[in-house]
Amino acid sequence: MAKKLILFLVTLALVAAMASTKRVGALTAARNDDDLPQRQDAMAEAVKVFSGYNPASTNPEALKRAVATVNGAMAPLWPIFKAISKMPVSTPAEVRAKEEARAAANELLTRHLGQLLPGGSVKISNEL
Repeated sequence: MAKKLILFLVTLALVAAMASTKRVGALTAARNDDDLPQRQDAMAEAVKVFSGYNPASTNPEALKRAVATVNGAMAPLWPIFKAISKMPVSTPAEVRAKEEARAAANELLTRHLGQLLPGGSVKISNEL
């Protein structure tokens, strides 16, 4: 059942992503390896901006670009996490299904970020 649920969530995410022309562009870019070096460079710049953030000295335009870069990179994954957050947890089976779906989504996020971030090593933590 959990595998069917995960397949459903991935399908739901793709449909939701294609429902918006803005997201279609993000989804296409995420699947197009031709621009991967540019997306990696943009993400590396975003990491530099975030890691060196100081309200008094950080260029507001650089910060806006960094936020836009991260939002654009994550756009194809938002519908998946949104669908998981809306999953019911009334029974133990539903709780397990939601946990499995969250674990699968985190694995997808880890792969996606690992492709984009400098060094390619990413660990997703639920401790926030």
